[in-house]
Amino acid sequence: MDQPLTGINVVELAGGIAGPFAGKLLADFGAEVIKVEPPDGDRARRLGPVIPGPGGEAERSALFLHLGTNKRSVVADIHSEDGADLVRRLVAGADIVIESLDTADLVSLGLVPGQLRPGLAVVSVTSFGRTGPYAGYKGEEIVHYAVGGPMSCSGLAEREPVKMGADLGQYQCGNVAALAALAAHHSAVAAGRGVHVDLANVETQVASIDRRMSFLLYGAYTHRDAPRSAGRSVGPFPAGVMPTEDGYVNLATMPLWLPRMLTTLGDPDLAGRYADPGFLVDPELPEMADTAILTWTITRTRQAAMEEAQANGWPVLAVNLPVDVLADPHFAERGFWVDVEHPTLGRVRQPGAPIRFHAGGWQLRRPAPTLGQHTDEVRAQLDAATVAPTPAPASGPAAASIPGGVAEAADGHPAEQLPLAGLRVLDLTVVWAGPYATMFLADLGAEVIRVDNPWIFPTSTRGLFARPRPEMVEELGPIFGGYPDMDAGERPWNRVALFTSHARNKRSITLDLRKPSGRETLLRLAEHCDVVVENNAVDLLDKLGVGWDALHARNPKLIMVRLPAVGLDGPYRSYLGFGVNFEALCGLGALRGYPDIDLSENEAVFHMDAASGAAGAFATMAALRRVDRTGEGELVELPQTENMMNHIGELFVEAAATGVRHERRGNRHCTRAPQGVYRSVDVPEGQGGAGAVGAGGTDRWVAISVGDDDEWAGLVRAMGQPDWAADERFARADGRMAHHDEIDRGITTWTQGLTHIDAFHRCQAEGVPAGPVLTESECYADPHLADRGAFRENGSAELGRHQYASHAWRWDGPELAWGDIPLLGQDNEAVYRDLLGLDDEGYAALEADGHLSRDYLGPDGTPL
Repeated sequence: MDQPLTGINVVELAGGIAGPFAGKLLADFGAEVIKVEPPDGDRARRLGPVIPGPGGEAERSALFLHLGTNKRSVVADIHSEDGADLVRRLVAGADIVIESLDTADLVSLGLVPGQLRPGLAVVSVTSFGRTGPYAGYKGEEIVHYAVGGPMSCSGLAEREPVKMGADLGQYQCGNVAALAALAAHHSAVAAGRGVHVDLANVETQVASIDRRMSFLLYGAYTHRDAPRSAGRSVGPFPAGVMPTEDGYVNLATMPLWLPRMLTTLGDPDLAGRYADPGFLVDPELPEMADTAILTWTITRTRQAAMEEAQANGWPVLAVNLPVDVLADPHFAERGFWVDVEHPTLGRVRQPGAPIRFHAGGWQLRRPAPTLGQHTDEVRAQLDAATVAPTPAPASGPAAASIPGGVAEAADGHPAEQLPLAGLRVLDLTVVWAGPYATMFLADLGAEVIRVDNPWIFPTSTRGLFARPRPEMVEELGPIFGGYPDMDAGERPWNRVALFTSHARNKRSITLDLRKPSGRETLLRLAEHCDVVVENNAVDLLDKLGVGWDALHARNPKLIMVRLPAVGLDGPYRSYLGFGVNFEALCGLGALRGYPDIDLSENEAVFHMDAASGAAGAFATMAALRRVDRTGEGELVELPQTENMMNHIGELFVEAAATGVRHERRGNRHCTRAPQGVYRSVDVPEGQGGAGAVGAGGTDRWVAISVGDDDEWAGLVRAMGQPDWAADERFARADGRMAHHDEIDRGITTWTQGLTHIDAFHRCQAEGVPAGPVLTESECYADPHLADRGAFRENGSAELGRHQYASHAWRWDGPELAWGDIPLLGQDNEAVYRDLLGLDDEGYAALEADGHLSRDYLGPDGTPL
């Protein structure tokens, strides 16, 4: 198969999840990846779960079976002369190195910025980054989420904050690392020098579209921290988890979807209450609607409720466990699951492609290797080589294959440009997942032209309402209510954090695609573009006459990246919902939350949007390589659910092998103990914590994760050697797991006498992964994030200037783009006149046909 990344050689010196997942993505799409493991193996082999079968536990780790596909394993002790020499020889022939080594080892191998050979890209994937006050500190999933993610507002207000299920943040970091690796590889080859990427897991959380970017702006705009949930609440637009005959469903109801809900429920009394123009302030309506929905769901199975509601266009999705998803008819019909023959275990069922190319793309060429399986083979290949590897020339197959990659400076030497400089992207995206993908493309230098229809207000893309009343803004919460100074302003769609968090660097035009002139104008624009990105309802663009066939006919070299929720085919292809709804369908929603509280108390999270955006940008860069090689356009399908299911791939491997029904763990881990978030001393308002972090407050926590006996000993030292911790029951991992509750009480006694910042630093000083649960205000004030430039000023004439989450990684490549937030329709004249070449008459015709506007318009053509 002609794969997009064929010809790229990768050396993986990373352990755990994030770096290896980046390596897996590169390998699964064609790169040759050699994984270098220490003599005792990658720690992912010990993180669990372990599936039954022959061989040692290192060969039966479900996590490694998932992360190790298409790689070759070489064992090398980099602290020995022979092992270090082997790694140096491997690196000499590599295009990309992905590493998570100790700094001293990085230096000894010569993999530091400024010392890299020409053409080599090194991607460092660490918890806190290679620079800054916390450089070298240890992290784990719960720590990254506490420091960088929206953990401070996840969970119930009266309980401890709660992490997401499984290890989603580390997989998200891996998605971003794979994108950064392709970008750095392009820049290194184009510029003829080495490029180093410094990617911190906590910063991929800070820059995550799963609420954190928007909540940070809510804090910057309103000077408030996003609150945690008060528990399940009811309102006029029902949403959340509801019980069924055999489990649960997760539903959503936006204003435009109310008629669909009422049709499904068939309750005339309820329909009558909603028909009243004052239904929004009807005090009895929320409870009435909640009761009607419960009466309906409890008499149906989750599958039947989903199918009945979706037939009416009401987003109701089944809440499944991973084992349920393995038997789901949609994913079976799409052929998502793949079986691979493992040399020790035999047949292993695993998740399939996260991204599908029209021709060529993802391929499972080999199973995860046994430890050191290819050491002799690789050594023999290195010994047989008679010519030292050199970087591929600029015109070679591994060279810059993206438009605008190499330009001549005035002195005749190559002038460095961003990897996507010269690329033009037509952005037809909505809500978060699609716009997040095009944000990454714009950061990398692409000219992104965002298209909005001024006659249709895009609910959940530009706000919940076009013009929320002043008294409503306060009640909309941090997702929909993020307006500067709690004031929606004259044009709210240009001001809401829901949109402005990801809108940087883009141009904005308006066009009504329902009209023939709008359709023709878009097709003409496509002739001048390299890529189209969209994540609308699966049939919408075809109905408008601007789908793949029409676009491809007008521009045969065009790449179209589509992000459907569940795929372009299959029984659920037309199903509607948000990320939180589809996460439930795919086995993720049931894995998070407190294990002792009903699922209906879970608040919404949107990991699928974050996962899809980073993967969408990765897919675009991979497609550009392939199109450059073939000269033919490419249709890329990124089913958001199938991409996200790869983020819990090890759970599917385990469920397929054992039939296990996974349970919620809250903040705990399957092998690490103790792990949790622990209450710290209250910080008086206005005083901040130790280290001058944050604005103070009475809800402060510290995350701590212990993975082995050495880390437990470190925690005991950090706590001052309390007598209770000397109990022999706690000396080994199995004992700590068995007595987790008792240990938690002891840790809390200690942390309640410290600020969360003090506890954090004391743990880290003893080598224990820990981190403060940072609110938005604390995140902005954190000295490490400030030192690394995690926030930058941005804005617009209607926003003012505020601090925004910056890029997801740091590097010594060309400076990533950082442009202002666009206003609706601000680039109409520039794009239509300068790019399409419309004269005065042509431009006036577009205007007369209602395409050009700075406002969203009502049926009569006046601003909403």
